[in-house]
Amino acid sequence: MLQFEPFSESLLIKILPYIRKNPSLCSEISAGSLYMWNKYTDVQVCLWNETLSISETVGGQVAFSYPIGANPEGMIDKLKEYACKNRLPLRFFAVDESILEKIRKDRRLAGAMWAYERRWSDYVYNTEDILTFKGKKFSGQRNHVNRFKKLYGEPQIRLLTKDDRQIVAEFLKEYAKEHRDWHTLEKREFEQTGKLFEVGGKLGLYCAGLFVDNNLAAISIGEILSNMLLIHVEKALRKYEGAYPTMFSGFVGLINHNAEPMPKYINREDDSGDLGLRTSKMQYHPMALVHKYLVHVGTPAAKVERKTVLSAKGIVLTEFSESDKQAYLKLNTDEQNNRFWGYDYREDPAITGEPDEDTFYRSVLYDTQAGDSVNFAVRKSEDGPMIGETILWNFTSDGAAEVGCRLFPAYQGKGYGRLAFGLIADYAEHTLNTRVTARCFQKNIPSRRMIETNGFALVRRDDTYDYFERMSAADRKQGKA
Repeated sequence: MLQFEPFSESLLIKILPYIRKNPSLCSEISAGSLYMWNKYTDVQVCLWNETLSISETVGGQVAFSYPIGANPEGMIDKLKEYACKNRLPLRFFAVDESILEKIRKDRRLAGAMWAYERRWSDYVYNTEDILTFKGKKFSGQRNHVNRFKKLYGEPQIRLLTKDDRQIVAEFLKEYAKEHRDWHTLEKREFEQTGKLFEVGGKLGLYCAGLFVDNNLAAISIGEILSNMLLIHVEKALRKYEGAYPTMFSGFVGLINHNAEPMPKYINREDDSGDLGLRTSKMQYHPMALVHKYLVHVGTPAAKVERKTVLSAKGIVLTEFSESDKQAYLKLNTDEQNNRFWGYDYREDPAITGEPDEDTFYRSVLYDTQAGDSVNFAVRKSEDGPMIGETILWNFTSDGAAEVGCRLFPAYQGKGYGRLAFGLIADYAEHTLNTRVTARCFQKNIPSRRMIETNGFALVRRDDTYDYFERMSAADRKQGKA
């Protein structure tokens, strides 16, 4: 069976030859991305038969990169076996259109569902366009560069080395003063920038700086993958007008003089849903947006029929609708109520701005389309307002699924949660043919009662959670614990 090793710097260096030959235009499977985000995504690495696959935690569940190397076909079989034996879902992340087509044609991966989010799509540019900024469509960029030259003279751009540690540290300190109101993802990215600079040489990265009177005005860090320059870091101080386009074009020019051959394409990664960043990246006229799909193979969600309605004893479960947006926003941002749900939107890296009524509604639609979860709004009547949510998720390759339920405080303690939880558990068992599990915080006595009342028995516990599996129908009838 495959063996996945925890991420380490030495292991990353070992797999660089595979990464450098990756034909995908996605930014995730790269030295810089893996180094910067391993702390938050639990990166694990597997080399088998001269073939590489990486596992990460994506959306709270394990997902794998599509195999790269000598025997990707053989590794698919091994990944299926690994996922089943370890009770994991078979999911693939950072899937571009070409890989998606391979998955769709692979009979071993039948029953797959997939989705992408626009905010995580990478921006890819033609190298020659950025080198020259020729043509009417780049007149704005040329004007900014000319403005920079007029104010500060001819751009001075050079590669940075470890001898530049101090000036990079001072630059980042000044940059932080200009950007005090960061969301979680921005904060994490900034924290990792200095560390990426420190290991850049070991990983074969290009680190460069734009100088004005010996002061660092902007930095860029990137790497070459196949025929693409991937830029991980682009930062400039606001006080230097035109620094961003000057650094962008200048960095590409610097790579052009140091790499042979010069990559045909440039990937500036995604915009994370930041409208200002999206506007800026679109102004450079990308030749393509690389949509990165999350693919879930063999998910029970594929069996769910549209417009499904479940009801029993005055409780109704329906699909979410646009009329639920405001209520769902309230449900997700109620900090006190979500303590025992294990969720705090303020620490969610996927929330890249102030959440609005579309934020969580879009998330449900995405998870549904990708086959990662089955969500129902809880109501007292089919056309009534939502009073809470039930979810079926954490699907595993050996046929299990986890059930969850949360209600608005006004409807707690009245039996609605017990009924809704039982209703979706029955649906999962009898319609989707899954083995049903559940968990709750050990201190959450009401949730424990809700779970046990619906025929679940405690199977294990850790420092935080109690874990349950549903008993057989016969055992439930006899009331066994």
